[in-house]
Amino acid sequence: MTQQNSVQKDTQMTKLIADLQKRVETLEDMLEAGKEVLTVEEAAKFMGMARSSLYKMTSDQTIPFYRPNGKMIFFEKTDILSWIRKNRVSSREEIEEEARLHMQKLSRETKNV
Repeated sequence: MTQQNSVQKDTQMTKLIADLQKRVETLEDMLEAGKEVLTVEEAAKFMGMARSSLYKMTSDQTIPFYRPNGKMIFFEKTDILSWIRKNRVSSREEIEEEARLHMQKLSRETKNV
């Protein structure tokens, strides 16, 4: 009986620890969400990519970043969001609508000639 109780308590403690770890992660995510300046690790997590990919992008200077002391790299969240939005890919529907409008314009121009 005592061994069974011990196993049950261990199982309960393991579940409690896992629950607390989830709560801490949630709180950390909430705190990071409020930050304006991010480290490489935070920026990689924010964008859902590997740190090595982000380092490569800074090396290639394809993404805006800050290096105030010559070593540590920082990112402004607004810069990241602007950069992401700048590289938008149009939907098929948008491309088709743009092609339709272009064809209408060409059609009008050929009628006027």
